[in-house]
Amino acid sequence: MPAALLQFLGLPSELILECLVHLPYADMISCLKTGNRLLHDIITNSVLIRYRVEEHRACVDENPAQTGNSVVADRLAALRRREDNWLNFTPVSRQTLVIDFVTSGVYDLASDIYLVGDTPDPNASLCTAIKYIYISPGVEAPQWQSINARKPVIDFGTALEEHDLIAMVTYTPHDAIPDLISIDVLLLKFSTGLPHPLAANPTLHIHNVEVQSGHPGISIEIVGENLAISLVYWTDQQRDMDTLHIYNWNTGLPKMAPLEVNNTGVCFLTMDTLVVPNSEGSLDVYSIPLSEGCGLPRLIQSFYLPLLDPYHGVLSFQCRGDPNPRAAYTRPSRSRFLPRPDTALLFFTFEVVNRVGEVSEHMFIVDRPRLVGAIDARDLDVLSCHWDDWGPQCTRWLDAAAFSKNFITMTSGTRLAAIAVDAHLHPAPVRVLDFNPAHVRAQRAAGRHVVEADVEADAVAGTIEIPPFAEPIVSLLPYIETVSKELFTYAAVLINDENIIGAKFGDGSVEALEVLHFG
Repeated sequence: MPAALLQFLGLPSELILECLVHLPYADMISCLKTGNRLLHDIITNSVLIRYRVEEHRACVDENPAQTGNSVVADRLAALRRREDNWLNFTPVSRQTLVIDFVTSGVYDLASDIYLVGDTPDPNASLCTAIKYIYISPGVEAPQWQSINARKPVIDFGTALEEHDLIAMVTYTPHDAIPDLISIDVLLLKFSTGLPHPLAANPTLHIHNVEVQSGHPGISIEIVGENLAISLVYWTDQQRDMDTLHIYNWNTGLPKMAPLEVNNTGVCFLTMDTLVVPNSEGSLDVYSIPLSEGCGLPRLIQSFYLPLLDPYHGVLSFQCRGDPNPRAAYTRPSRSRFLPRPDTALLFFTFEVVNRVGEVSEHMFIVDRPRLVGAIDARDLDVLSCHWDDWGPQCTRWLDAAAFSKNFITMTSGTRLAAIAVDAHLHPAPVRVLDFNPAHVRAQRAAGRHVVEADVEADAVAGTIEIPPFAEPIVSLLPYIETVSKELFTYAAVLINDENIIGAKFGDGSVEALEVLHFG
C-alpha cells in the first residue's frame, strides 16, 4: 500500500470523512472499490455521504439558502419525499394564481418565479413592464410584483440565481428618425429593478432597424459574463438582419461579430459553448470567444439531424436547457433542491413546411452529458457528425401531436411535463417523463416499466416513423413515464424546480395558473 494512503488512513475517522464527503461521486465509488475495510465502513455508515450520493442520483444540488439548522438526516428524508412525490405524482399542495391584468405574449419561468409581460394599454402590441410572482408555497400569500422598463419591451431573459439579473430587450423609435428603431438590452438588478451594478453600461445597443422590418423574434440567454441574443425578422424579405450576438454584459462590449442565423433558437451547452439549431438540419455547437473583439465564434461540431423528405424544409426552431450552466448563486431561490445544470435536458421543438405550405410540428430531447461526451470524443479534424453516429444514443424523439406546445418551458432538470393538446376540452392526465439515468436504472432493476430501447434487447422500441423524414428515426434515450390519476383541463403545463404549473386560458391569454407543488 502506498505510503501516502497509509498516512491518510492513519488520520482520525472524522477527518477522513470530511475529506471523502467532498469527493465527486465517481471518486467515491472508486474508494469503495479499493476493498479497504476502513474506507468501506466510513462511506457506508455515513448519513452525510448517503445524502450526497442521493443528491447525485437525483441530479440536484442542495440550496444552501434553505438548509437552515436542519440536520442531515432530515435533509435526506426531505430529498427522498421529494423524489417519491415526483415518481408517484403526489403533489403535497396546490394553489391557484389569478392573472387579472392584460398580458403580452412574452413570459419566462425562472427557477421559483413566473414572469410575464404586463400591457397596461390594451391597444399596445408590446409590454412596458414585467410582472412576476413566486410560484412555490411560502409563509405569505404570493403577490404580483412589477419591474418597469418604461419602454416597449419585445422580450426578456433572466439569470436570477447567478446574477440577480433581468435583461429586457427594448424597441424604441429614434427621436430624429421615426422610421428607424433602436433595439437595445436593458440590464437591471431583478431584486431592485434598478440598473445592474455589475454592468458598466446598463443599456446594450444591438442595432438599428427600419420600422418596416417589424418586431423580431428573439431568444436571449445569459451565463457567466456572456449574454447571447438572436434576432430574426420574420416579415422582412431581405432577412439580412437575422443575427446572433454575444456580449460581455459586464463590460458592455461584443465578444464577436454578429453571426448570421436562420432561426431564433440558442441555448448554452456549457459555460463557454452554445448550441445553435440550424434550419439546414443540424445542431451547431460553437465555442464562445474568451475576450471581446475575437471575430466570429469557432464552430466545434455540427451534429446532423435525420434527413427530411424532398420538398420539405425547417421553418423555425426553439430550444431550452433549464437550468442554464452557472458559476455561482447570487439570489437565493426558495426551492430546497435545485436541478444540476450539467445534467439538465436540452429540449428542441421545430416546424417543418412542405411545398404546398402545410406545417408539421416536431420535438426531441437531447441528453446534455451525452452530447458533451460526443464533443469530447470527436475527431478534431472533422466538424460534422452524422445522425447515426450520435443521435440514437443521445436523443429521444416524442410525438409532438400528442402534446400541448403553447410553452417551451416543458422541461426542468431531467424531467419533461406534458398534457394532451385538447385537455382544455377533454380532461386528460398530466404526464411526467423522467430521463434521470439513476431513476431509470432503479425502476429497471425493480422490474417496472421503462420506456427505452436497449440495443441488445429491443432496438425497434425506440424507432418511430415521422412522415416528413426520409427514414424511420431511431432514438434510444430511456425514460420513466408517470401519468397522473387525476384528469385536468389545462391548456398547457409548465415545470420548474418544485412544481408543475397548469395554465388556463381565457380570451386568448393565460387567466390563471394552478400550481401543483411536489417539493
